[in-house]
Amino acid sequence: MLKQILSVLVAMSLTVTAACAKAENEQPITLTFVSTYDGKEAELIKARAKAFEQENPGVKVNFVEVAFGSASNYVKTAMLGDQALDGFRSDNSWVPEFVELGLLHPIDGLISPENAADFNPTALASVTIGEKLYGLPTVMEAPALLYNKRLLQENGYAAPPQTMDELMAMAKKMTAGGRYGLYVSDDSYFALPYVWAFGGDTMTDDRNSHIASAESVQGLAFMRTLRESGVTQPYPDFADGYNRMMSDFKEGKSAMIVNGPWAVSDLLTGAEFKDAGNLGIAAVPAGPGGQGSPAGGHSLVVSKYSKHPDATYKLIQYLTNAETQTSQAKELKTLPSRLSVYEDSALASDSIVQGFKEVLESAKPRPRISEGAQMFGDFSANLGPMLLGRLTPQEAANNIDAAWRVLLKLDR
Repeated sequence: MLKQILSVLVAMSLTVTAACAKAENEQPITLTFVSTYDGKEAELIKARAKAFEQENPGVKVNFVEVAFGSASNYVKTAMLGDQALDGFRSDNSWVPEFVELGLLHPIDGLISPENAADFNPTALASVTIGEKLYGLPTVMEAPALLYNKRLLQENGYAAPPQTMDELMAMAKKMTAGGRYGLYVSDDSYFALPYVWAFGGDTMTDDRNSHIASAESVQGLAFMRTLRESGVTQPYPDFADGYNRMMSDFKEGKSAMIVNGPWAVSDLLTGAEFKDAGNLGIAAVPAGPGGQGSPAGGHSLVVSKYSKHPDATYKLIQYLTNAETQTSQAKELKTLPSRLSVYEDSALASDSIVQGFKEVLESAKPRPRISEGAQMFGDFSANLGPMLLGRLTPQEAANNIDAAWRVLLKLDR
């Protein structure tokens, strides 16, 4: 009899334990996600998160909105300070540093082979560090040569320039009557295609600086020659440079600029591009040493300190799935990171999306080192003075190289 009573008590205990465990597992959870989205893109992502919550009733998503420029420091401070944070939108260039600091949860054990195969390989490579995957790419970016088709046609050109020599010649011909051929920016991100066109380089994955090489200096010198030839913007400095570049192009004051897919929504509000078909997109022209634009973009990542890594992965998988990326591309003209999205019938005939897709074919990854995100500060600080004639191309390159050698802790 005693044995039977004990058996009943044990069974009751196991039942209660199982019920408690089930109740605990079914407790609703809230995922804290740091967002750097803004405008229409933020609205779209929030709507997709609401759809995710409906499909996963036990999960709520709490967005913490942070300006892009301060997001990297915000995330590092939050996680190192034990604040609740499950996932966030990261610029791809930040990922190596976050990995080095031990802040990201690797997801190569969570993603299926079929899912991984649908992402652009270059996009996945950008967030793969030490053979481990740390993010799901949400959009891709690569600067292109954007041109006004009408202005080119009026000057006798049926196609954009294919080489740097052609770029110079076409810019000269289209500089007349208060209009100029090409805007040259002092933002060093837009200088990389010129450096690579002449066979130069910046930093490499093996932590070497090549900016002061003869080839790199040649690329910088070509940018300077464009400005000295009078085919670029007539302004005496680069004050409010990005906005000037955009407004001049939208108003037809310039024929060509170098910019990325993020600029398209704004450009289509301009008088010249009310007809989106007038916006031409091509790879930045090749030079004697090659061709390429920096492959950038953003990825969604999981915090190493998340208490719910599986649920957070499920969220970022949802926010980067084909349905989400198709909506982003159609509504915002962003460049998908998933290969299958380009097969959508509407996008397959979209000249803007397909134009940028071709640019990606010659895109190059930026250095996957923890200091990679910091390289542009010293580069831009010397690029502007060089373009304005205050430094020679060699002096500018030497200054950048010296700063990078300190940054990379290289022996002089």
